Amino acid sequence: MQLGGVNVKNVYIMFSFTGTYFSRFLCMMSGEKYIHVSIAFDENLKEVYSFGRKNPRWMFPCGFVMEDMNLISSFFKNAVFKMYELPLTKKEYKNLRKELKKYQDRQNEYHYNVKGLIHIQFHKVYHRNHHFVCSQFIAKLLSDSNIHTFDKDYSVVRPKDIAKIPRLKLVHEGKILDYLKEIENEKKS
Repeated sequence: MQLGGVNVKNVYIMFSFTGTYFSRFLCMMSGEKYIHVSIAFDENLKEVYSFGRKNPRWMFPCGFVMEDMNLISSFFKNAVFKMYELPLTKKEYKNLRKELKKYQDRQNEYHYNVKGLIHIQFHKVYHRNHHFVCSQFIAKLLSDSNIHTFDKDYSVVRPKDIAKIPRLKLVHEGKILDYLKEIENEKKS
C-alpha cells in the first residue's frame, strides 16, 4: 500500500469491551461501548500493547502490557472489538517503534492511572509521571511518534477521540474469539 506515494506499513488500533464489572462501569460513566484501546503491530494480534491488566484474571496489578489476545479471549469469551487499520510511512513506523521501545525498556516503572480516569471524565488535564490509562498511552504514543496530533492534551483523550483519526479504516468488528479462530482456520487452509 502507498500513502502519498510512499510505501507504508500498517498498524492496527483496536477498541474493545470485555464485559468485566470495571469495563461495564466505565461504559456507564462514559457512554461509550468500546472503552479499551490497544495498538497491534500485526493483523494476527500477536503483538498488541496497551495499559491494562497484567493478568486478565485479576484487576490488579495494571500497567504497560503486551496483551495476549488468546489468553484474554479464553477468559472473556464474549469480548468484542473493532479493529482499524492505520497506514504509516516508513518514517512514522520507525518513530512509533522508537517511542514504544521507551515503554518496553522501562515497563516495570509504568502503572495504571486510576486517578486519571476521574480527570478524563471531567475533561481536566492531569499528568502523573509514568501513569497512563489506555487512551492516554495510545494518544501520547501516536503524538510523540508524529503520527497524529490531537486537538486536546493526551491526558484527556478518550477512545472515541482516537477513533476519529482520519486515516483509520475499519477492517473488522465482532467477537475477539471468533476473529482469532478465523485466523487459525486460515493458517490451516
